[in-house]
Amino acid sequence: MCPASSDKMKKEFVQAGGVQMKNNKKRAGAALAASALFILLALFYDSARLQAFDKFLSEWLEGAAFLKGFSYLGNPSTIALICSVVVVMLLINRSPRDAMFIVLAVGLGYAVNEGLKEWFARPRPDMPGQLESYSFPSGHAQMGFLYVSSIGMVAMRRLRSGFWRKAVPAAAGILIAGIGVSRIVLGRHYATDVLAGWAAGTAFLLLLVILFSFWNRGRLQS
Repeated sequence: MCPASSDKMKKEFVQAGGVQMKNNKKRAGAALAASALFILLALFYDSARLQAFDKFLSEWLEGAAFLKGFSYLGNPSTIALICSVVVVMLLINRSPRDAMFIVLAVGLGYAVNEGLKEWFARPRPDMPGQLESYSFPSGHAQMGFLYVSSIGMVAMRRLRSGFWRKAVPAAAGILIAGIGVSRIVLGRHYATDVLAGWAAGTAFLLLLVILFSFWNRGRLQS
């Protein structure tokens, strides 16, 4: 390799590292904001104001029965099936890093959610036939966010069409919102559970993205 070509590659690497560092600072700030929201919800979900908020939103969504179907997209069996298919496709296409990203986002994210539920031990809303597991944070909201977002991120790196680069985030946002809100409509969760699930999922995923960005940079340096 000629010196000029080597110098150009080094310059491009330094520039890419600068952009990556700037992006990671933004991600870290967003992760801290999401963590702060989660902590506030965890500390005050029993307060009169947040209980009133939960009641208001639950009553307001009573007529939104059409959203109930979104709940199936957040079931553990559905998530496992979809993620398994995507991971196998990525491995066939020799993209083990992206496959590992999805596996860690969903697998570790599930463990985090179960740990948080046991820690806070918040009972679910009182209703006939209610589930026996704890309520805070919502597993459907957190896991729905994690699997849809992680798959969406992997897809976005492969898309070049301007239409699809706009359509994928929009579709992901609708799915994430629908899965979370459906749990309120069904009476399985309070609104604060759903917000906490989204906040926890956001913080966890952004931290994972930051860790993977450093791993990728290390591979480029070697």
